[in-house]
Amino acid sequence: MNKVLFDGRFLSLSHAGLGRYSSELLKSLLKLDKKQKYILTVIPGTSFDKDLSRALNERDEPVEILEASARHYSWAEQTGYLSLLNKLKPDLVHFPHFNHPIFYKGDFVVTIHDLTLSDYHERGGALKRFLYDKMITSAAQKSKKILTVSDYVKKQLTRKFSLPLKKVVTTYNGIDPKFTEITNPTTLSRADHYGLKEPYIVSVGQWRSHKNLLRLLEAFKKVIENTPRYPRLKLAFVGRRESKYPQLQEKIVELGLGDRIILTGFVKDEDLPVIYNNAILFVFASLSEGFGLPGLEAQACGLPVVSSKKTALPEIYGEGAFYFNPENVTDMAEKMAKVINDKYLREKLKKLGLKNSQKYSWDKTAQKTLAVYREILYK
Repeated sequence: MNKVLFDGRFLSLSHAGLGRYSSELLKSLLKLDKKQKYILTVIPGTSFDKDLSRALNERDEPVEILEASARHYSWAEQTGYLSLLNKLKPDLVHFPHFNHPIFYKGDFVVTIHDLTLSDYHERGGALKRFLYDKMITSAAQKSKKILTVSDYVKKQLTRKFSLPLKKVVTTYNGIDPKFTEITNPTTLSRADHYGLKEPYIVSVGQWRSHKNLLRLLEAFKKVIENTPRYPRLKLAFVGRRESKYPQLQEKIVELGLGDRIILTGFVKDEDLPVIYNNAILFVFASLSEGFGLPGLEAQACGLPVVSSKKTALPEIYGEGAFYFNPENVTDMAEKMAKVINDKYLREKLKKLGLKNSQKYSWDKTAQKTLAVYREILYK
């Protein structure tokens, strides 16, 4: 039987986007394809949630799990992990990110989620930039197929690397079923643990320059002046605090918004749907996204979404979002204030967002991924 090796080293980063992608895709893949022989490589000490553990074991052909101490972007990845792959001789490898041993000569597919680092690379010098370019170019050129998460990124990839359209396959991300409307008051009260007691707008994501958070702060200051219905309206940034991006907290001080901004820090996975359900608005100000999962999660929770109209976001959110120019602070502020003040518009966005979010599931992602595997394995 053909052997498929899935690079599960990102599972050690269970709360990061690549960790979630790897976990959710594996759960659905193993449920759909119970007889295929899979090998899973993981960083030592990686723990699985109960659903993934069940998927790994409750199948006709149990998954062989092997530890690989080679971290991502490390020299060990190019040497030790390469040796492991050459020893195992899988018929196909799936790298869920562009990092891979560049001298690996076996068949592989790679998921390239976006090209944001091609345009926004403020962290790292010339060497890091050189290695990034070499790694992603190798992945694009040597892979049998490239999986990506939106047609927008597919077009970017084919243009940047002069690839035939048929080499790149769009496999949209899915949404975890836990992202849904919540009515239980006890469950909803968990938002209090993060200081989210007063009406708030929510923004979810990393602190990076392309997330456009400084303009969002400027727009929020204008929103405060135009939403008298909520005299204590706050803006919550959900995600880990980032010491390498001090500009956010500096801007909060500069604008005098200290008592209006909530920095939640790390949020448990099970609490994120609660935070969405308690908010009055979700805002996504990003300048560059390959997919934009947080906005879809917000839609699935019945939260009105106001979003940047850049890159892949209009493709993913469809009619279920109210769009602004992310480089225009006034436009951003006006669109946010309009949704907050217009009850009819909020209800419309809620209904359209819920409908849009239903188009996405990890089972659909897995079906398209499995079709790519089989095309290569059984050609």
